[in-house]
Parts: sequence; C-alpha cells; structure tokens
Amino acid sequence: MVINDLNKYKEIKYKEIIDCNAWYGINNLNSNLSVNIDSLKNYISLLKEISEIPGIFISSFYSLQYDPVEGDLHLEKILKSAKPNLFGNLIFPNYFILHEKDFEKYLCTKYRSGFRFLRLYPRFHKYSIDKWAFGHVLSILNKLRFPVMISLDELDITGNKTIDWKILFKISNRFKDIPLIIDGGNSKELMFSGYFYQLLKATENIYLETHNLLGFNQIEDIVGKVTPSKLILGSYFPFYHELLSVERIRLARISSEDKSKILYQNLSEILEKIKI
Repeated sequence: MVINDLNKYKEIKYKEIIDCNAWYGINNLNSNLSVNIDSLKNYISLLKEISEIPGIFISSFYSLQYDPVEGDLHLEKILKSAKPNLFGNLIFPNYFILHEKDFEKYLCTKYRSGFRFLRLYPRFHKYSIDKWAFGHVLSILNKLRFPVMISLDELDITGNKTIDWKILFKISNRFKDIPLIIDGGNSKELMFSGYFYQLLKATENIYLETHNLLGFNQIEDIVGKVTPSKLILGSYFPFYHELLSVERIRLARISSEDKSKILYQNLSEILEKIKI
C-alpha cells in the first residue's frame, strides 16, 4: 500500500498523533533503510498535515547493531535538534547485567535527556529476560513504571515463528506496573490474533503496537472484542511507509473516540504515570 495523496488527510486533523516506533541512523544491515535527520524532519512535516501536535519516538540503528551506550549518546543530540517532536527509545545495554546498581541512575539520566521507552533485545544481544536472570532490571522498571518495548522476533525461540508467549504473561503478572508494549517485528502481517485476544484480556499492562495489524478486521476485532485501550500507534518507519499505520487507524471501522485512543491517548496515559 503506497500513500501519495495527502489531501484526504487534511479533511480531519487530529489533536495529537504519537508514533511510538520509528528508527534513525545508518542501517548497516540494509543501507536502503537508513534514516537521516532530514528524513525525520520530512516525516514530522507529514504528520503536521494531519495532527496539531505530532510526536515520534525513535530508536537508533547504531544502538541496536553496535553499541547501545554510544549509540544512544549520539541519539540524544538528535532529540535536542528536533524538539519538541522527537523522543528516544533506549536499547538495553548488556553492561547492566553485571553492574546492577548503576541501572536506575542510568535510566533516570536518560529520561531527562528525552528517552521514554526501554527496548529489550534478548535474542539479538544474548541475555535472558526471565525473572531469575533479569529480575533486578524488571524490579527497577516496575518501580519507575517505565515503559518497555519488545519485538515478537526477539521471542521467536526457534526462528520459525514459535513465540514464547508465556514469558510475556509471566513478566506482566509479576511486574504489574511495567507497561509492556509488543512490537510485531518484521512480519508484514501478524497472524497471531487468537493469542493477542487471550493475552490482552488476561493482563492489565500488555499493549500491542499497530504497525503490522494489517489483516482483515484485526484492529476492529481487538477494539470490539477486547479493548481499544491496549493498542498504540507505531509506524515501523523506515521499514514501512511513514503513514501506512496512521492510514490503517484512520480508515478503521471504529469510533472517532477509539481512533484517538490508539493515535495518542493510550500512550499519553502511559507516559504520564512514569515515576521519574
């Protein structure tokens, strides 16, 4: 799906649109997916066509592919250069597996620099997020009510779309104050609707990011059969066209109130509860 005509967007201007899942930097695994500051500013301009207060949460390719600490230090400069529209998503550094007592201070410092999510990559960066190994980090996140994002690709224990759903439920059930946002990863469509209905109903603090809920009626079914309060807008830019996910919500057969919840209200409520 390619979006070329912005005129239809100008018919409705939303108060806010917040994209929780975009990327920035040189992607050394695929140079065609690299994003520079001009690309981000163009994206902000697109959002301003349809939103009074656009906001984008970005993650760093360098932080993911090389060094989370150094990459996120560079990302801080980008956040400052494009205020007030940009916020950061931290990538968890393995350093804090051994240096447990330093993690809370690190998180608070990064919050003041504009970071609002912690992304976990246990498979790619080789660590466990089970309570026995990751309990100290989860306890701090729970104490601070700090949002966490994790891709389903990171929970694919076989490389064949066999997702470890129990780990999500266990974390949610044990650490009830961590907002846990599921990113669908590189799948073009999510084919796990039955799991999501069960997981979202059974937990209070698990949310689903929307970028690949493109299957027929997936958005509508989750809104109608579960709740619109568990869906959060994410574009997965540059892997997807910037406005594809926005278009999916805008054209969904749900109420205007439910659309506003997905586009910004649900995430705004999560951010307001952070205890830093």
